[in-house]
Amino acid sequence: MFDLLTNILIWIIAIPVFIILFRAIPKDWFRLFGLVIFAALVAIIFANFRFVEDPIPKIVIEFLSFPFTLVGILLLLLFFNYWLRLKDLKIKSGDKVDNKGAIDKVAIVTKEILIVLIIFAIATNNATSELFNCYLEQQAANAVEQSYRRPVLNLSEQELQDFRRGVFDMIVVLAENPPYEPRLQEAIKLWNAANQQQKPYILLSGGRRTTNPPTKGYPCFAPVESPPSRTKDNVRDEIASRTGVPNIGLRYDPRYEGFFTNPATPSESLPQIDLTEADQMCAALTSMPNIAGIRPFVIIEPVGMSVRSSGDEIGKLIKSLEKNKLMREDTRNSRRILLITSPIEATRAFLSFRNQDLNASLTTASYPLDVHSDLGGQCPWPVGKQFKIKPRYFLFNAESLVRSERAWTEVKELVFYTLRFWLRPPLSDERPYFPKQPPAVFAPIKYSYRQLH
Repeated sequence: MFDLLTNILIWIIAIPVFIILFRAIPKDWFRLFGLVIFAALVAIIFANFRFVEDPIPKIVIEFLSFPFTLVGILLLLLFFNYWLRLKDLKIKSGDKVDNKGAIDKVAIVTKEILIVLIIFAIATNNATSELFNCYLEQQAANAVEQSYRRPVLNLSEQELQDFRRGVFDMIVVLAENPPYEPRLQEAIKLWNAANQQQKPYILLSGGRRTTNPPTKGYPCFAPVESPPSRTKDNVRDEIASRTGVPNIGLRYDPRYEGFFTNPATPSESLPQIDLTEADQMCAALTSMPNIAGIRPFVIIEPVGMSVRSSGDEIGKLIKSLEKNKLMREDTRNSRRILLITSPIEATRAFLSFRNQDLNASLTTASYPLDVHSDLGGQCPWPVGKQFKIKPRYFLFNAESLVRSERAWTEVKELVFYTLRFWLRPPLSDERPYFPKQPPAVFAPIKYSYRQLH
């Protein structure tokens, strides 16, 4: 909410500056400048350049992308209504004066302002904002169900048993769309419930640099060296344990690949690195109770800044782990991955991972107040099963605006992913998609996972 109010304040200050520039700069120059800015913004949105995460570019991009938010759209509609239609409005007096042009302009502005007010009311209404989020949660539930479907004839007997028992080789936690603490708690619960001989790795993916100091340090926010009580060898052991040292290090961090592939690498070459959300998640994960012995199962992926880039980096990370003999090689690409994300982005995450040929099942985790435990009974109709009128549905507040903005942001992301062919709809597709099957002379019968029970 603070960020939203800050953006509004910045635009209130910036609008007079824009007006002065609009009057001073020749129209052709202004159009060319606007075209360059718009093209740069679109390129940045689609390319996910790394430099955008630096402090100054990040502020600039957030400022430029504000008009694409709900609040930005409303403010721009109001501003351009005034600027384009009412700035030169002239009303003449007299019995024989025709003010039809001015009357038509005022009528148009009135209608457009009414449209703005309707959009604002929809965005801030408790019922409509809840309905938007309920719809995304319903799609998330469909994605979870779809993620467990597998063509039975393509699975070995052991793989079939593992699917029935919910055994996974890797748990992936994404940092996008925080808070991520509920996802970490879900990962801990699943890790503790796993058989001692089949503990899954926990991969933490988040490439956005931390906004809280320090901006540089060691993975998982490991304390820096402080001789003589804490040396670089101690830090090294918490990152990648040396030979002969009890295994207290992480499973893998690509930023210190040499330490994992060659335990004899001297600890002196231990530079500090930029810390990311993956390190924040690692620090939060390893500080939770009932996690004895979890560090050797933690893998840090510090590059992915979005669902798509995280999927790309996870694929590269798995290949690197296999190449360095830190993980068993899987030629059939049948490694079972459990993806934990928030309900809002679950559909996009599942479809994107499926498009990247990652054998990922899906589960969601969020704070209880952020989601509905019973969509049919708690959500407004038509997502809910019954049409119920509740008093709060007639109220409007800022929290509803935030929820609507979150839903709108996810819709934009779905559009971008679709335009880049990163999604393969429809969600309800039951055709066999994993593992890839060579062409056959006959068409084998396929069964869904749910049909196995």
